[in-house]
Amino acid sequence: MFANLINSIAGLVLVYSVVLHPTWVEQRYFPLMGFAALFLVMAVWARRSDPHPWFSWVNIIMAVALAILSLFQLATLPYLTFWVAFWVGCTVPIMASWALLYNRDLRKTAAAH
Repeated sequence: MFANLINSIAGLVLVYSVVLHPTWVEQRYFPLMGFAALFLVMAVWARRSDPHPWFSWVNIIMAVALAILSLFQLATLPYLTFWVAFWVGCTVPIMASWALLYNRDLRKTAAAH
């Protein structure tokens, strides 16, 4: 629960940073790698409480994509940096919020019938 909440807030902070402070995000390694590490750790932690594993799988894939992006020279690729970081920053909070709000476990429901 807390991991999904942290991922939701961190994703919104990433979108805020990408839109309003693009030169900070375009620094090599730290900003995007820091967000990627946070997303990855929180998604792995959230896997233990999520009713379905695909919520955290999407966030793990987004974290890996962001980590790969942070290895490039981002100042020379401003459009790629903006759009990838923007969509990762939008996708992670949506998936984390969905996992946070959707508590119905279909395995328990199927076993009860």
